[in-house]
Amino acid sequence: MKAVVIKEQNGEVAVEERERPSPGPGQVLIRVHACGVCHSDLAVLQGAFPFVQFPLVPGHEVAGVVEEVGEGVAWPETGARVGMPWLYSSCGHCEQCTRGEEVLCQVAPQVTGVTTDGGYAEFMLAPAAYVAPIPDALDFADAAPLMCAGLTVFNGLRNAGFEPGDRVAVIGLGGLGHLGVLYAKAMGARVAVLSGSPDKEDEAKELGAERFISEEGTALSEALLDWEGGANVILATAPSTGPMTDALPGLAPDGTLAVLGAAAGEISVSPMDLIGARRHLIGSPSGSRKDIRDALQFAATHDVRPRITKRPLEDAADVLNEMHERRLRGRVVLTMA
Repeated sequence: MKAVVIKEQNGEVAVEERERPSPGPGQVLIRVHACGVCHSDLAVLQGAFPFVQFPLVPGHEVAGVVEEVGEGVAWPETGARVGMPWLYSSCGHCEQCTRGEEVLCQVAPQVTGVTTDGGYAEFMLAPAAYVAPIPDALDFADAAPLMCAGLTVFNGLRNAGFEPGDRVAVIGLGGLGHLGVLYAKAMGARVAVLSGSPDKEDEAKELGAERFISEEGTALSEALLDWEGGANVILATAPSTGPMTDALPGLAPDGTLAVLGAAAGEISVSPMDLIGARRHLIGSPSGSRKDIRDALQFAATHDVRPRITKRPLEDAADVLNEMHERRLRGRVVLTMA
């Protein structure tokens, strides 16, 4: 089988021929049809995660079909349409796991395409208990980005206490941010986009945003407060702490800024800005097994479809380079021949 392999930090991203693996007890073999390219894949290559285990097949936005099942697997069956998200497995016995928040496991979390081989390959192994069923209404290429980007924004909105009718500001309009707009609109939000790229205003309006706020103009907090008293929720999808710091005072009372984009540096906030309006600052990771099922089903039911560009598996190195150079729009999905 073909697989894209990163042998070392900042090393070559190369396509290799590997023997097709066989599933062990409790595992399934997925024939990968599509795998989304996430900014975290670039972070893996650049060494941002100290727990990466090289050599590695990256990719954690996997969509495909169960090709074979291992011993003891009663579900899913061969031929089932499944996806594999960021969370590959967890310890299963800690407080977080036993309350259904296994994405917060601190004991033995495993991450698809980070600590174990992922979906930049024609086949991949996965624990049967952690794959997610893909609704029939979603094709593989559309489902793939929902495994991480879609799940992250959907769950971020829920963790931020979103209610229909809320004003939601999305920082960034990249592969993560555009899905933030789509999910928020479908969930009943009024949406504003905050971006450092003025040329994205038309795209923001096409996606359903009622306001576009350029980071090059008025202070972000002032622009948000002019929006009927501020945003109820800010989804910070861009990996930059500057806009997060600038936007936070633009929250309405009891509003929440949810940090989704992993960025270097620090977020600065005045205690009075938090206390005076009872504002909240939280981080929000991808999500649990229940969360990914909810995110996929919601997308299927409410016609949430990412803006994607399909590229062949062999283009993986070029795509990651284009991402590094900020030349990508929407979400790129690697497809298998």
